[in-house]
Amino acid sequence: MFDEKGMPRLVVAGVSSGTGKTTVAVGLTAALGLRGRTVQTFKVGPDLIDSAYLAHVSGRPCRNLDAWMLGEGGVRRSLARGTSGADMAIIEGSAGIFDGHGLHAEDARASGVHPFPGSTAELARMARSPVALVLDVSMMGETAAAVALGVKHLDPKLRLAGVILDNVPSDYHRRLVEDAVWELATLPVLGALPHVESVSIPQLYTGLLPITENPQVDPAAAELAALVERHCDLDLVERLMTAAEPLPQTPPRVTSVPAGQAVQIGVAFDDAFCFYYPENLELLEEAGAEIIPFSPLEDRSLPRGLDGLYFGGGFSEVFAERLSANRPLMDALLRVHSQGMPIFAECGGLLYLSRTLRTDDGRVHRMTGMLPVDVAFEPGSLRRGYRELRLMTDSVLGPTGTRLRGHEFRFSRVLDGTDCLSAAYTMHDSDGEPLGCEGWVSGNLVVSPVRLHFGQDAAIAERLVERMRRVHRARGAEQAALA
Repeated sequence: MFDEKGMPRLVVAGVSSGTGKTTVAVGLTAALGLRGRTVQTFKVGPDLIDSAYLAHVSGRPCRNLDAWMLGEGGVRRSLARGTSGADMAIIEGSAGIFDGHGLHAEDARASGVHPFPGSTAELARMARSPVALVLDVSMMGETAAAVALGVKHLDPKLRLAGVILDNVPSDYHRRLVEDAVWELATLPVLGALPHVESVSIPQLYTGLLPITENPQVDPAAAELAALVERHCDLDLVERLMTAAEPLPQTPPRVTSVPAGQAVQIGVAFDDAFCFYYPENLELLEEAGAEIIPFSPLEDRSLPRGLDGLYFGGGFSEVFAERLSANRPLMDALLRVHSQGMPIFAECGGLLYLSRTLRTDDGRVHRMTGMLPVDVAFEPGSLRRGYRELRLMTDSVLGPTGTRLRGHEFRFSRVLDGTDCLSAAYTMHDSDGEPLGCEGWVSGNLVVSPVRLHFGQDAAIAERLVERMRRVHRARGAEQAALA
């Protein structure tokens, strides 16, 4: 078990977004893989684009460690689940190392410490993991020592193991910064990666370029692995990783599905629908569902024998024209919806199940029409942040009053049509400020702009599967009566 072995692990943190955390995490994962290590990767926070790069290089699903959505117990369960069969773990941080939901100054003064809730630093404490701080020194000299020293002193309980320099412009510059960090911040420099244009990951308005649109990912990962092997002290990094403390034991979940009670859930999965937390699918399986993938882009019909459908996030707006052209599948979706099939759609699934989608080029695409609303995709209208939800009505997600936590990241705006729909939940931000009513419920259909991580409570998956099971039994009874 994870806690018994004290799995070697390292958090790769930065002082801001764009400082090279993903580059270093990918490089370390690839280089350790070439040494024969089986590396499990994790990403702090809700981001799924960075996770796709880490998963691709490691060959294992990357998991998101999100303290706000999962809580400390959920974080440790995800660590234990993810590291099964691995030799070590690389955990890529999010934003700046102390960036989270604010200081909560009154609590900090009372306790004498700053907890930095929601931050990479908080996650590193939960994971009891050493931290490597990535510093982009392309435009910075000895000041790098001041930055490293500031991080070291701001949170004395942080297990800051050392610094990795990124975007180093020359050997002279490397020696200058390395000496300053060693002497003034008294921190080891674990590596210094030179600036190499060919290994940078392009940025879009959504963050990093999606991996499916980056044909250079494999050559770049190979080059990164070589750079890390050459310019980092990997032996030292591995020794530091073994210093991670064992975690308290997390009892495994024991589930049993009665004979004949398994159901089949169709999961939309292709280039348009690719954002799923791995635990969501695993917990559905543990609750008794068989995952049946299908492609809204390619398939002309639904797989036979489905008892439910799940649409995740992705890039519906990018593939709107192709999705719209696949009318046979959309007609099949409307039929099963009219027959009462349980359906859960989040994020990009909202765009696909709407009546029309207006993309940023002004074109209007006909979508499934399962949700009678018109939606516009507007890159300048980003809504993002953690959300606390309280269900307003019984649905596939649970009974009225159920509280859930999720993350909203969307560029879409509903234009009209919501007057005829029932809201799924009330919504507050992470500070408790009310944000109104969101999501929609129609029979066994729930559509949500907020992405949920089922790891916060396995009962979410269990309720979804149980609703499918009930509908399956009712359909079977009806067919038997007709026979």
